[in-house]
Amino acid sequence: MRVRPKSYGPPAGRSSDLDLGMRARVALLTLLTVAATGCDSGAGSGSGEPPEVAFTKIDLPAGAEPVLLSTAKDVLLVGVRREGAPVVPGLLRRGADGTLAEIPLTPGSPYGKLARWYSIVSDGDRVVAIGGERGGAHANVRWSAWTGSLAGLTEQPQGFSVFGGQGAGELADAVLTPAGPVLVGSWENATRGGLDLAVWTNSGPDWVRQSSAGTALESTPDKLGLPIAATALEPGVLVAGWQLIGGNQVPAVWRSASGATGWTTTALPDSGRTGAAMAVRCWGSACAVAGRVDDKLALWRYSGDAWTRLPDVPPVPVGDKDHLVAPVEIDGQTSQVYADGDTVRIARTDGRTWTVRTAAGPTGAVTAAITAGDALYLVAGQTLWRADLAALR
Repeated sequence: MRVRPKSYGPPAGRSSDLDLGMRARVALLTLLTVAATGCDSGAGSGSGEPPEVAFTKIDLPAGAEPVLLSTAKDVLLVGVRREGAPVVPGLLRRGADGTLAEIPLTPGSPYGKLARWYSIVSDGDRVVAIGGERGGAHANVRWSAWTGSLAGLTEQPQGFSVFGGQGAGELADAVLTPAGPVLVGSWENATRGGLDLAVWTNSGPDWVRQSSAGTALESTPDKLGLPIAATALEPGVLVAGWQLIGGNQVPAVWRSASGATGWTTTALPDSGRTGAAMAVRCWGSACAVAGRVDDKLALWRYSGDAWTRLPDVPPVPVGDKDHLVAPVEIDGQTSQVYADGDTVRIARTDGRTWTVRTAAGPTGAVTAAITAGDALYLVAGQTLWRADLAALR
């Protein structure tokens, strides 16, 4: 027989002082928990992460796929491609009120009609662009050079040997300087083989390749250079790429003193085992380079006549076949737009710490990013997107 233990509790319907104290403590803890949760919920997800940045999709004319973004001062320029159209490349301008207008193009060659944009630059008055499309027996890129203004662009047909033929490398970027436009690319070294960095300058309707011999653009038996991107820096040109030195791939930049003359080269610091400078943008006398070091995202900043690698960059994988867009400047902070899988993120730094925000709307690979007026524009997933800069503050 089991004996039922004697109860020492209070009579039914009554609570002991101990029970009341326990209930009071539980209630207090519950209130504190709710209060703490309420503080986190202000960020949206409750995770403490910064809120997402809302982007708006910008509809383009039917059949127009955005390829490149540029600016003419505060006017956004959108390089597009229309598959199957009589003239495949197209150029749009987006006004401050959001209206889109077509900039007329006049191709001068069959490959010009088929070109895909590789570079478009403008200083507000002049516009210079590089197009290209593969063709011929070896499927090499057939380059086209375009010049003009916001009123219209015209292809300047060149002899085959100007950008192609024996010894040809590739074109990387177009740059506008006070001394005139410059095209940056590569060309075979005349005596040693291998490729030099090369530049072309404009003389009326003709583009003339300048000799790299005896300059910092020339490759040597123990130092081979390759340009990937270029931009204007004060009166000259800044080129980003890499050098092969002693079997190691080192991120590097080349800079001209004025126009296409007076070249110097600088190996970027803290370059790890292997790396490359892949995209570059300047604002005033400051610049930023995006690239990779040991298969991870790396950023360098130029200020006060010196290059420094920015610390604690988000650990984003970047391979040698990946594409990076050039950094942008937002409220004086170096900022980088990148894809993290299918998620688009914007990372900003004040030089000490990073803030990473997720873009709400865009998904997929980011192929272009730029600021124009009061907005950040980007191309992701073959779609053009816009966000107010105020939303990033």
